[in-house]
Amino acid sequence: MGWMILLAAGMWVLQLLLGLWQFGRFNKHMKELRRYGRVAVGKAKGGFRAGAVALICIDERAEIVHAEIMAGRTVFAGFRELSVLKGKFLPLIGEDDCEGLGKQVTAAVVNARQDYENYRELCAERHEGDAAAISD
Repeated sequence: MGWMILLAAGMWVLQLLLGLWQFGRFNKHMKELRRYGRVAVGKAKGGFRAGAVALICIDERAEIVHAEIMAGRTVFAGFRELSVLKGKFLPLIGEDDCEGLGKQVTAAVVNARQDYENYRELCAERHEGDAAAISD
């Protein structure tokens, strides 16, 4: 009975360490991608399917200059380029632009677009608030 508890604790620690390792790889990769410009991040949780994380680099006009996806069921999933999105305008990306990429990858790309739109709305609200404060 005691060995089962030790085994479970050991597996939990291993899972924690591998998760931290994956998080570190992700952060390092994000820093590398920021050289292209801003990075929109989208995610699609996996559950029983493979999850996906989309990293979409955009220029000042929100045109996609580089895109990558990390999809898989394990912490060993790596990034691969999504060249099909290059040159497209992020605010106009939809499911039809992701045809053939898979359900989870499409969901991650659409989530990145939505997060970018939310960010733009927040910036616009802050700008309006600053303008109102100046005019008072």
